[in-house]
Amino acid sequence: MENQRYMQEGLDWKRLLLLTRKKIWMPAAAAAAGALLGGGIYLLLHLVLLPEREYQSVGKFYLDFNCDPEDYNQLSYNGYTWNDLMDTDPILDYTMELLPPEVDRQTVAAATRAEILSDIRLLTVTVTAPAPELAELIMEATGASLVHLGETDGLFRSIRIYGITEAAQILWDNRTWSAVVTGAVLALFVSVMALAFYYVLDDSVYVERDVERRYGITAMGVLAAGDPATETGSAGIFYANYSYLCRGLGEVAFLSADSREDAERAEQAVGNQEQPQRLAAGMPQTGEDYRRLREKDGVILAIRYGGRNGRAVERLLDQLRRQDCTVLGAVIVEADRQFLKRYYGRKERTEG
Repeated sequence: MENQRYMQEGLDWKRLLLLTRKKIWMPAAAAAAGALLGGGIYLLLHLVLLPEREYQSVGKFYLDFNCDPEDYNQLSYNGYTWNDLMDTDPILDYTMELLPPEVDRQTVAAATRAEILSDIRLLTVTVTAPAPELAELIMEATGASLVHLGETDGLFRSIRIYGITEAAQILWDNRTWSAVVTGAVLALFVSVMALAFYYVLDDSVYVERDVERRYGITAMGVLAAGDPATETGSAGIFYANYSYLCRGLGEVAFLSADSREDAERAEQAVGNQEQPQRLAAGMPQTGEDYRRLREKDGVILAIRYGGRNGRAVERLLDQLRRQDCTVLGAVIVEADRQFLKRYYGRKERTEG
């Protein structure tokens, strides 16, 4: 039930912005750190941890089939089989005869890729190797093997070399900027969500609205930190509400879920005026404490501003209700004066 009540409180955007304004540097710092981390990880992977550099040589070969063009689609040599054919004995065996013995079949097979990109008569062969000399050596032997295939296989009139490029280093796709932006966005999102969770989980009281919506009791006022116990300023507003709401009552107890000092601070805000006797007390501990509270005409809670004490206040209120103690209302103490000015959009009065 309590969690449901917190969810039903709604989102006070002005309160949220004022409470997080001093933490606004956190998302900015997180975004900067995320950008550095994202870019750093990307560069580390591509410049340090990835495999050694590779080189490629590309060859273009013209396949002159021994048939009419309308029969090309019936040929077994097509774009789906050439890559497999390069590893078969008729081609690979001849290729290996042209290579030195220190180059094994697995190396050649793994380095060679053949594909038909558009025209079935144009074969593209790509050789990838860790050294440019090895890539060119395998490409030269592969080209000679294909030419030999065109001379010996009846499906071809010939296979001719259109062109072979020199082996060149493969340049990695530099996406450092994308990694930087991605890292910044992810870190910014996580930090904003963390602030949002901080706001949601913060059960502190900051303004009168928090008291009334969360606990269902009257908020008599807010005492700013450092305000003197006079009839002006925040103390004056509290005193005015206290005088009206507690008129005709005898003894009133001031309690706090945090400390006796908070209760005494609230009591002092009305202690200099001509009112019936009051009692300043801390958190009740014994049955005698509650008996004395029941003898009073009511109890006023002093709730510490921003004290992250929501659960403690709820526990105190529940206990007072069990003990049949009358709760007249609450006052927020030690509040941030600048926060109050910004939240309510005006300066507190300093003179009558």
